[in-house]
Amino acid sequence: MITVDISLNDEGQVTDVIMDGHADFDEHGKDIICAGASAVLFGSVNAIIGLTSEKPDIDYEDDGGYFHIRSVDTNNKEAQLILQAMLVSLQTLEDEYKAYIKLNYK
Repeated sequence: MITVDISLNDEGQVTDVIMDGHADFDEHGKDIICAGASAVLFGSVNAIIGLTSEKPDIDYEDDGGYFHIRSVDTNNKEAQLILQAMLVSLQTLEDEYKAYIKLNYK
């Protein structure tokens, strides 16, 4: 199962996101849940880097299964909007595939 741990501050802004694990929906290379979650996460991070002044701190494993983004300025409205949009997309995946992806808000 993919777990996504999302840390929010008191104003509901995203401060930290960790995606960990594999969906195991299908074999490697055919797993639409892993592909969808990865596309949402990587697309969002690329949008933050490409469209805002943010340069977030990122940690990941080369073989997949772990990605951590942190140090996004909570005062950067554009970056926060992208992160909120990312959460909406991940929530949609969770709604449809609860057995394979779980979002945890902290």
